[in-house]
Amino acid sequence: MPPGGTDRQVAGEAVFGRPRYRSKPSGEDVSPTSHIAKNDQPVGGVLRDERVVLDEQVDWPDGTRLLITPLFPADHPDLKTEHVIIAGFGLAGRCVADLLEHAGISYTIIERNPVTVETQRALGRRIIQGDGSDSSVLMRAGLPQATILALTIPEEEAVLAAVETARRLRPDLYIIARTLYASQGMRAVQLGADEVVKAEQAVALQFYDRLARRLRRKLG
Repeated sequence: MPPGGTDRQVAGEAVFGRPRYRSKPSGEDVSPTSHIAKNDQPVGGVLRDERVVLDEQVDWPDGTRLLITPLFPADHPDLKTEHVIIAGFGLAGRCVADLLEHAGISYTIIERNPVTVETQRALGRRIIQGDGSDSSVLMRAGLPQATILALTIPEEEAVLAAVETARRLRPDLYIIARTLYASQGMRAVQLGADEVVKAEQAVALQFYDRLARRLRRKLG
């Protein structure tokens, strides 16, 4: 850790901040207080314009130093992806796009909302309006040369239809599908998805994490 107490990373990438040291008025580093030690949990955030913007409010004492650890590595030596298709451009789709931009990987977005399409196109993103389960739309998005299809569409039936269509057109394509429930995730795998991100499971883990932290504070 440099003297300032922060490992700087490329602006705009996702980071975790973890309290590590406190400083005496003299500037001497001391071990974390018991208060910090009990709550030494990673906190998500974004490093932007030399400032760390955290996902939640954290009451750390004055003088707390943060160790900034990038969520995404600075380089991707084993990543051989040439082109990715993102179907759906809500929060999940935007996170995928940010990761790909950080890695220097080309991508095309498929989105049904015309306002979103117009806005993102004005920002310079490659985006087309249409349905991710439509074979002609997938072809326009670059399906023949794509190596990954990320289905971040919130509607499960649309996701399942897109999985089926994409697998039929590209048997070798790597497909990541988003579903709400575990049961539909199993159906997506049966239709050809290689991986499934289940919202139900993610929510359960978030509840567990937040409740566990709260209980540790109460019992600590």
